[in-house]
Amino acid sequence: MKKNCLILVLYSALLLVSEIFYRSVFEITPLYRYGESYLIIFIVLSLFYFAKYRISRIFIAFLFISSTLFNNLHQAVYLNWINGTNYYLMFKEWHEVMHFGMPMLFTSGILVKILWSLFDIALFLSIARFRRQTSLIADSLFYIMMIYIFVRSFSTTQEFGITSNPGYSRIKSNYFALGNCIGRVLPYEFFNLSDIPVYSAKTPEKISLPKVKNIIFIMGESASANNFSAFGYQRNTSPFLANIQNQEPSAILKQAYSAGLMTAISLPTLFNAVPKPNGQEQIITGKTNLFHLAKEAGFKTYFYSAQPEKEMMIISLMGKTWIEDLRFPTYLNKGIYDGMNDHQLLPWFKEIDLADGQHFIVLHQRGSHGVYAEHLSEEEKGFKSGSVLDDYDSTILNTDQLIEKVYRYLKAQPNQDWVLIYTSDHGQYVTDKYFNQGTSVEPNYNVPIFIYSPEKAVQQIEHQFKPCPKMYHQQVATFIIDLLGFNMPISSCQEGTINSRLLTGDAGYYEVKQGEKPNLILPKKAH
Repeated sequence: MKKNCLILVLYSALLLVSEIFYRSVFEITPLYRYGESYLIIFIVLSLFYFAKYRISRIFIAFLFISSTLFNNLHQAVYLNWINGTNYYLMFKEWHEVMHFGMPMLFTSGILVKILWSLFDIALFLSIARFRRQTSLIADSLFYIMMIYIFVRSFSTTQEFGITSNPGYSRIKSNYFALGNCIGRVLPYEFFNLSDIPVYSAKTPEKISLPKVKNIIFIMGESASANNFSAFGYQRNTSPFLANIQNQEPSAILKQAYSAGLMTAISLPTLFNAVPKPNGQEQIITGKTNLFHLAKEAGFKTYFYSAQPEKEMMIISLMGKTWIEDLRFPTYLNKGIYDGMNDHQLLPWFKEIDLADGQHFIVLHQRGSHGVYAEHLSEEEKGFKSGSVLDDYDSTILNTDQLIEKVYRYLKAQPNQDWVLIYTSDHGQYVTDKYFNQGTSVEPNYNVPIFIYSPEKAVQQIEHQFKPCPKMYHQQVATFIIDLLGFNMPISSCQEGTINSRLLTGDAGYYEVKQGEKPNLILPKKAH
């Protein structure tokens, strides 16, 4: 038994070192936890080593092979590990995969990753030659482990398997992805378990040159329009936005309905211009993704975030594949769990030469995320009693100041060929007595929208938003797609959707018609 343990310990160490080295060579996010990753490899190796039946060893080998080969290939092309929907689409649209993927296999970068995968697989399988004893316990544990993730995936509201976390080991990420595909995606697809119709749309046609060369999109976090003085809040939390329309009469400043009650719902929906629930397949394909279309239109794409990298697994659903310059606080040698002050995004932004080419730039705030004001100094806090409401309102004031700084910088540029857009992913309900998010109270889905451009052509498009009592995130998404020169009508402000806790809408969603209270729609399984 000692010999068996020694072999397993050694093989696990070699496979872990291989993954660490692989990530270093190809500049992939390092593993978050070396000890956990080693333990996972050790467990899977042990199950393969001791499994009694050949069919069990085949299944275990497939888990490892798909974790390495499929993940390496998917990361090479799409810059993230494979997820459950990717697996489904890989078989559903196999002809497109073959047409697009086969020529890429022979490029030098991908070929090296394939060869590296084959080395890892050969190393994993070679442990079988040392097998001298087997146990039905290993088979049983493997099937229990897989059945558990299938069952859990069917009912979970968490993101495991839907998004991919680059810091997870390939086995851990793939375990969740396979669980999500077999336990949720396939049953929902084959047995039509979702009560929500699948939303899909084709890639819009490019019909004109872009209407502006620089699109700067400040993507806020947890900022409720209810706490902006620009919309009547009693505290002076947004002096710049409150006065902007006196300076720029063409500017759009509206309250709006967010696309979702949570970041993980709202941002993938917004950045893929998905107007309805159950657009997950549409999101995975990227056909209407803003970064994708921006690249197609000849823009360089940027996503600069003040959020902790560890908390942004959803970047794979927001268009990571098409982001050319992606930065988190880790770019400044902070930890993966560390956020930063939003104003630290400005030096990165100012590095970009706006006069050279076309740019789609997203500045993603930490904003009003809890713990409120944790990244503000005492001097930056506009409200100083130390209450939760004071801290939250200080983050709103800080956001107003960030918008003003970006605006002033753009106004000073020699070429006035830009548009500045701001909105928040969702709101928060914060008073002297309460603070929460994700509930059905209005502040949690009532967000601000600000749009301004000195370009006359853009102002003419913006003008259609003036009569809207309230706007929708979908109008922002389709507005950007129109600016890029694609044939996709800008959404009306007469009606829209606010999603809840699941992209599919199976946890409930709100239908909204202008002037009416949002109507909660609960599918049968959400009751």
